[in-house]
Amino acid sequence: MSLSSRRTFNQRLGQFLLSAAVPPTVSQLYQTEDSDQALLETNLNNFLAKADPEIELLVPTFLGNDKRRFYGRGVPKSLKLIDKFQLGSGRTFLGRRSVVWSGAGWTGQPTITRDRGKTYLIIGAFDHNLRKIDIATNKEVWRYKFDDVIKGSSTIYIDEKASPENRIVVLQGSRSGGGGKNVVPSFRAISFRTGKELWKLDIRRTPSYSRDNDSSALYLGDGVLFNAGENAIGYFLHSSTSKAKVKQGIKQPNILSEVQLYAAGDIRKHRGNLVAESSPSRLKDRIFIAAGSGHIYGISIETKKIVWDFYTGSDLDGSAVISKSAKLFCAIEKQYIQGNGGVLKLNPNKEPNASVEWFWPTGNRRLSSWEGGIIGSVALNDEYNSGEFPALFATNAIDGNLYIGSQDMTTGKKTPVPWRNQSYDTPVIVFKKAIGSSISTPIFTDGNKLISAGYNGVYLFELNWERAKSGDQNALRNAKGEFYRLKVIESGRFKPGLSFEATPVVWDGIVRICARDGWMYTLG
Repeated sequence: MSLSSRRTFNQRLGQFLLSAAVPPTVSQLYQTEDSDQALLETNLNNFLAKADPEIELLVPTFLGNDKRRFYGRGVPKSLKLIDKFQLGSGRTFLGRRSVVWSGAGWTGQPTITRDRGKTYLIIGAFDHNLRKIDIATNKEVWRYKFDDVIKGSSTIYIDEKASPENRIVVLQGSRSGGGGKNVVPSFRAISFRTGKELWKLDIRRTPSYSRDNDSSALYLGDGVLFNAGENAIGYFLHSSTSKAKVKQGIKQPNILSEVQLYAAGDIRKHRGNLVAESSPSRLKDRIFIAAGSGHIYGISIETKKIVWDFYTGSDLDGSAVISKSAKLFCAIEKQYIQGNGGVLKLNPNKEPNASVEWFWPTGNRRLSSWEGGIIGSVALNDEYNSGEFPALFATNAIDGNLYIGSQDMTTGKKTPVPWRNQSYDTPVIVFKKAIGSSISTPIFTDGNKLISAGYNGVYLFELNWERAKSGDQNALRNAKGEFYRLKVIESGRFKPGLSFEATPVVWDGIVRICARDGWMYTLG
């Protein structure tokens, strides 16, 4: 049986088995509850991937899935050094000033794919190279060189219509390669199996001062990709690499539509800092993306137009993370706004001005060009919690703290938010620890663990739950209405004093994370 025939057979078999296993009444429930529908789709995708022994997309994009809340599998026991891989250094430009950067930085999370019996990770680094690495041996399989340093994480998808050697596609962005160029191809498609270039996309000039590409794209299915360039343009692209054609002297993908991620008035307010560098997430038929223009946009996949717009006025770097309860958890940087940055929880099924459920302010602190708030994204424990324990969020902040809090419970106190001229509820925070400033996103793992990294090394925490009563201090309620109290214990630490800007990933209980010293570390 050919690969395509076997895949078609597996898809039909999976659909048949899934429909047979789920009663009609339950299926109807899945169609009305977004979180359950997402779980059903995830289970189907996992089944289909396992049914085809050729390819398993294990962690195929930044923060793992289209909700941006999956960080890998396995229980990390410690943070002892197992191995390391040299990423090297590369030159880039900050304005007209030339600098050398080492290792890999924000967002810098490896993606993980199993292909033909072996497991590989893809990582881009500051030495301008995108690499495929065999996890079992920690050896490089191939490298592909960009024009500039690579900051964002890759996205992997399957091009069903491509030849076998090009069936698995790597999407990766980079910095722009210096100013003064007419064509800036800082977003590219690379063959996973061969390491050969498939196409380049010119991130065209706009009122935004950047033509980089830090965002991790999304594969939407039905032949459609969505990518955000730092030129503040959202691109709907045809996913078939065979549709790419030569334009401006390079082979470019078929652009289906574009979305402008700023309003005219934002150009003056942000003085050209309209940079869109967060990664898009998906909720049903809408894409959500936080833009540097200060907007959190909802975009219709069908019409390819903005249908929802929550305005903050701040620069926004973190991705809009979507919970099982279909809420948005958004990181707010303190820039261009009065008051504080922090974490904002929104209900996207309400009108934007009525969508805020709570806001958690983090402290103001100057670090490099930042003034406070959160640069990374918010982590959720949804993929590692069956509902037995309360729903948590966690975030690292510029103020030097790791925060862990309740997704759902609030304190009853209001927090003034000057940049919205409103006061909002505040969530219950159950753990706060000074770990040093960080722009990395923490990750939850199997076994109720959490890993947090920043400019002072990497931390491993155990999250221990004990039964509690309503009214007990820091008691949190689970989905069944039962109360638990969280006890957090630091159980491991790696390289205090070493700078980590990248987000870690875990697979089979092994942690991999890139540092600014030129190396990617394997810990466990």
